Amino acid sequence: MDSDAVGSFYEEMGFELVEIDDREVLFYQLDDDGTYATITDDNGNVPTDLDSPIIFSVYDENDSYQWSVTLEDSHYFGQLFARFAASDDLLANLRDIRQENIARFDASEL
Repeated sequence: MDSDAVGSFYEEMGFELVEIDDREVLFYQLDDDGTYATITDDNGNVPTDLDSPIIFSVYDENDSYQWSVTLEDSHYFGQLFARFAASDDLLANLRDIRQENIARFDASEL
């Protein structure tokens, strides 16, 4: 586990390590109304490395889950994050990826 590398990687993008529901997660404030995102591994924990799949989840100002998307790894997320200056553009792209993931899964079930 290289928690220093993971922490530094996400800290450079503005993420903070916080505790939510007795679990540490990477937290990012999306806008002033209280909407935020978290990044976790597939077990709901802070990723242990930068090469494993991650889950980007969005919550509203009332801490209600809205949606999530699984990404191949933190490096890929870092590229997306750098590409979009506005949070709305990043979220739109992540929603597109989410829909592609759903379509790929649905196609594999046929």
